[in-house]
Amino acid sequence: MDKKERKEIRNQLAEKELAEFRNGLPIDEIIFPELFDFLDTQLSKKGCNHTTILTKTFLDKKGVSNATQVIEWLADIGGFCDCEVLANVEDLFDYLNPTIVKPFQTSHIKKQKLNGLKTDVGFSIEKIPSPWTLTETISGNDKNYHFQFGKTNSCIVNLASDFPITQFDNDKFWTDLWVKETELDYNLDDLTVERIEFENYLAILVKTKNWTPVKIWCIRKSSKEWFLKMTTELRRHKGDIKELEKLISYIRTE
Repeated sequence: MDKKERKEIRNQLAEKELAEFRNGLPIDEIIFPELFDFLDTQLSKKGCNHTTILTKTFLDKKGVSNATQVIEWLADIGGFCDCEVLANVEDLFDYLNPTIVKPFQTSHIKKQKLNGLKTDVGFSIEKIPSPWTLTETISGNDKNYHFQFGKTNSCIVNLASDFPITQFDNDKFWTDLWVKETELDYNLDDLTVERIEFENYLAILVKTKNWTPVKIWCIRKSSKEWFLKMTTELRRHKGDIKELEKLISYIRTE
């Protein structure tokens, strides 16, 4: 077999793989360049919070009916959060002409799984209950921590600081914050705020029937230096609240 024949075979295999990839796409391929363009713009302004909330926002605004399937498909090929969707998935669509955007730079971001965590603000957890996982993300001098429930990132809990305790009873503050974080600013007539009390925790829950994201801000009664912020989905949020209770039962007070 000469060089020309080998090249022809490689080209045929590449064409076959591309055809299989395109046939397996969960939505029309023309939507993906728009998604990458949207993520490039938004990530440049806000950075990545280690969830796919921006991707979900885009899919909701496009009226994509199988958004959950798309998110799971992206995770399967390396797009576990918004910046990874842009960095790991966009190149797979190079066959589309033209290439829409320059990939968001993620080379400076490092991630690692942790078996436990103790911070200088009094947060301490020695064991991560299954199926939760804990990831440390280092970007420059910043360290961020988030818990993920299961293999997909439909439920993420971020460790945060500076809980706005003076706004605890202000419903408008929390609905405005939900809008700001989700960027969903229409069909909000039924946006609701609920207050939940666990054994040692207070929580604010904001949701609406019209959109997928559910936000929960959870603070320990005896500590205002750190809190947990959960992002989950409407269809699963009740079960995830029970899993959140399980997670916080492993947290120790320092």
